Amino acid sequence: MYYTITTSEGRFNLLNPSEVKTSNQVRIYNDDGTLLKAVSVLDDGPIFDDTDKPEDITEELEEWLDGMIYTSDEENIKDMIQFLREHSKELLKGKLHRDIKRIEEKIKELNEKKERLRKQYEELLAGDEKETEKRGGEKK
Repeated sequence: MYYTITTSEGRFNLLNPSEVKTSNQVRIYNDDGTLLKAVSVLDDGPIFDDTDKPEDITEELEEWLDGMIYTSDEENIKDMIQFLREHSKELLKGKLHRDIKRIEEKIKELNEKKERLRKQYEELLAGDEKETEKRGGEKK
């Protein structure tokens, strides 16, 4: 089990489309990548960032909820807070494991790209040497 955090800025208020807010989302996934639960709260700016641990998210959600007079999603948010508290260590381990795998995949991808570029470079160098040989060893 792991969690992700996303923030996006936009116009989410249909009654006041000029109002710009930030959607702050927390999603919990099972190990197989299926969504287990999610909450999204609107604020004037980001309240989460990708480095937040479950305890940090819990505090930020509680603080956000305390500042609200009313929200129709209050029970869902409280449920998420409780879930984050109960599964904090497991969620953090899952997130770290997932982050490590993503970095390893990116490293593999970059190494493959580096090898393709190196091969292209070596082919160009070999082509330059052949042209020099054709001209009798003189360089342009």
